[in-house]
Amino acid sequence: MTDLLAPIPFRPDTAGTASGYNLVPFDRADPRWGEPLVDLAAEGLLTQSWYARTDGGNAPYHKRIAGAVEVVAARAGVSRLLRAADAAVARRGLCIKALDAYRPIETQAGLWSFFEVQLAAERPELSPDEREAIVRTFVSDPRRFDRRDETTWPIHSTGGSVDVMLVDAASGALLDHGADFDETHERSYTDHYERLLQRGEIGADDPRLLNRRVLFNAMVNAGFTNYAYEFWHFDHGTQLHILTLRDQGAANAPQAAWYGTTDLPEGLC
Repeated sequence: MTDLLAPIPFRPDTAGTASGYNLVPFDRADPRWGEPLVDLAAEGLLTQSWYARTDGGNAPYHKRIAGAVEVVAARAGVSRLLRAADAAVARRGLCIKALDAYRPIETQAGLWSFFEVQLAAERPELSPDEREAIVRTFVSDPRRFDRRDETTWPIHSTGGSVDVMLVDAASGALLDHGADFDETHERSYTDHYERLLQRGEIGADDPRLLNRRVLFNAMVNAGFTNYAYEFWHFDHGTQLHILTLRDQGAANAPQAAWYGTTDLPEGLC
């Protein structure tokens, strides 16, 4: 049995950000190119559309994001990998909960705008370019989106990216991951608590460290790659998936992505 508590590797110095993946090419001849989006809840997974919530409980937004859809949908191949990861954590009395996957461009634009405004208010000393660089770390830029130009496609528009966290299977309570979902802080970097452990600032039994390890290992062992600046974000078949494999020096990494931008079928809206 694979060790879900194995340490998370430190982020490579070459690790790309959410703005660095867009030059990875696509292979439209790959049979997975036309793979459909599926409703992850209908596939037996625990979901909650974070951006569609209207109860105010979806920090840091506390409101519905424009264009957000109720269904959490991803490519069929991504769903299969998620089910494998979910089965792995089930042995520990846990479930994987998907908070977001396929994301319409309107929602992507709403997230970009939210963090631009938030950062301008919190860090007025930063120049516009400095603020934009920080926002790009956490949000793919939707402003140039052009369906004809694959260098402008946000990764969540492909259905190959998923945002997940761990919950207790019995109670449904979210586990403590040491940072909130979509928190734009170094605490969100996947290896943050590994670095604190190395410096002796936390113990080896810190639940934030262990919960992140379980999530990371279950997802990576299933076939995903993790975005090093967001412990909750995982990819398969996207441009960022390929870039991450390259950054990690993975042997036989694919040369091209196979999930391009797509639309939510009417039956899933």
